[in-house]
Amino acid sequence: MLYDAGYGIDHMKEQLSARVPTADEVKLLQLPPGEPVVELHRTAYTAEGLVVEFAIGVHAASRFAWGHQQRRPQTAQPQRPAAPHAGPRGLPDSLYDVQ
Repeated sequence: MLYDAGYGIDHMKEQLSARVPTADEVKLLQLPPGEPVVELHRTAYTAEGLVVEFAIGVHAASRFAWGHQQRRPQTAQPQRPAAPHAGPRGLPDSLYDVQ
């Protein structure tokens, strides 16, 4: 529908975060005690940078899976692996293997 109106999606930005659910989310998602939720924010843009979609999803962490696929332009140069991201107490909480 957006494409038919001249607003083709060129690229998206997604942000994931884990958090403690609200009381309403516990009830609506039928969460067991102590289960976190994953919140996903998605923004879609045209090639000109116009935002054409914004969505927030809240998901039960134990029932959530996320995948991502990306093509690298032919002209891009390979990058070296990134260093671990330091989380609380200085311990690594994630590592992105960029190749």
